[in-house]
Amino acid sequence: MMGEIDHHFLLGLGFRSARITDPAKTLRRLRSVSGENQVQLIKAERVAGPEHLRFAARNALHSFNGKNPRSNSLAVEYLLFLSCQRQISRAISFLGVEPSDTRVVLVALSKSREHLHELENVSKSLFGESDDNLMEIGSKQKLSGLQHSFGISKVEMEAARFQGETDAQVLKRLVVERSALLSIQG
Repeated sequence: MMGEIDHHFLLGLGFRSARITDPAKTLRRLRSVSGENQVQLIKAERVAGPEHLRFAARNALHSFNGKNPRSNSLAVEYLLFLSCQRQISRAISFLGVEPSDTRVVLVALSKSREHLHELENVSKSLFGESDDNLMEIGSKQKLSGLQHSFGISKVEMEAARFQGETDAQVLKRLVVERSALLSIQG
């Protein structure tokens, strides 16, 4: 997935069989591809669709370029909005990849589409062929896991449901709303 948001390009790639023995070292390697890329590796089971990635990126860019960014790095700002957390340590704990994780999503923001293409090539050489379906809510198991992880109850899902919406659509919207609420919370 590649898109443009507020004069930045967003890259999202899912990997089904990633083997990451040292997440910090792998992240440093990915970030070294270009100093302009703001890169994060996150657990695929915590991504509520491409919409989640796009809206969190938009909120992170707005916050980071605003008066009171929450961090000194756009990559960390993005992690905060993806996780719907106010504290960096909680965001890392919530989304951070561990050596046991094989289903991961690489997300990156950059002002250069070319730098993201370089990053895409390097990440495919590290992790193999990408599987962007990992970003979607494709199973009841993932839906249930996301509900639990983001603290969204069945009652809240039903109260927020618009006529004709699927569970996945409702959940995506509620996760995006939680992310947006970070902008107005102190």
